[in-house]
Amino acid sequence: MKRSRNIRVVRTQTALLEALERLIQTKKLSGITITELCTEADINRNTFYYHYNNIIEFLDEHKQIVLDELNDITDVSTTHSKENLIEIFNVLKYHPHFLNILISPNCDLDLFNDIFAIASKKASFSLSKHEDGFTNKELLICTYCNAGCNAVIRSWILKGMRETPEEIADIIWESSKKGIFSLMFPNESFN
Repeated sequence: MKRSRNIRVVRTQTALLEALERLIQTKKLSGITITELCTEADINRNTFYYHYNNIIEFLDEHKQIVLDELNDITDVSTTHSKENLIEIFNVLKYHPHFLNILISPNCDLDLFNDIFAIASKKASFSLSKHEDGFTNKELLICTYCNAGCNAVIRSWILKGMRETPEEIADIIWESSKKGIFSLMFPNESFN
């Protein structure tokens, strides 16, 4: 179906994603048939087969859309910009049904790993494009910040993306800038 502005195509894709999200809650992805998916989505099977050969092809197409959108964002490590973080989280928030399918324990695919890897790379903090000239301590601090950023992204998605992209960007930005202790315990002094 590829990315389209045609309202019928968008509605069909959304209906398929929502139906698959419901079905995968109780059944393994590998056990979901196209007939079940189309019935749940109230979509004609011929419509599905006109665009896709199978459910994996449908998910692969949507994965590529998400990856393309993420790849269009400049890495935070080159801009050191909170706005870039917000863009990353806006892309993820725009695809909740797809991400819920991928993180389901019943999804037998590793599609989520590709998306998570790109989102994490885009949100990574770095001292420089080149690590030469930095102490091991400085590189370890970047590693610490990046691991925390990755954990926040994963947790946010797993918990239903209730916070806005701006709120998640603020959490990552402020904790990276000020440190987690100063944010968790603002009235205490740390030496």
